[in-house]
Amino acid sequence: MRTFGELIGPEQVAAVEYCLTSLMRAIIEGGMRFEDEEDERVGAGLQARIDRAFAEAERMQTPWFVGEYIMEAAGGDLRAMARDDAEGTQYAMDDDGPIARLTGTLVDGFKVGAA
Repeated sequence: MRTFGELIGPEQVAAVEYCLTSLMRAIIEGGMRFEDEEDERVGAGLQARIDRAFAEAERMQTPWFVGEYIMEAAGGDLRAMARDDAEGTQYAMDDDGPIARLTGTLVDGFKVGAA
C-alpha cells in the first residue's frame, strides 16, 4: 500500500483525475448536492454555481456540455475536493502501478493511463 505522496507524478495526476471524474459523475447524475453556507452571498455558493451551470446547459440546449459548464463555474473547488479525496486514500499496487483506491470500505479500480 502507498499513500498519495508516495505515488509518482503521473500516478498522482491519474488519481486526482479519477476522483474528479467520480465526483462529476455523482453531481451530473444527481446523486450529490452541496449545502451552501447561509452567510455566503446569495448565488455565490458551490451548489448555486452548479445549478446555474445546469440551467445554462438547458438554456443553450446542450446538455452534453453540462460538465464543461460545471467546470467553468466551479472547477477550482471541485478539483480541490478531488485532490483532497486522492490525498486521503491509500493505493494498492501491482507491477504497472496503482490498481485500486481504498477509502474505508469503498474500492474503485483504476489504472494510470486507463481510458
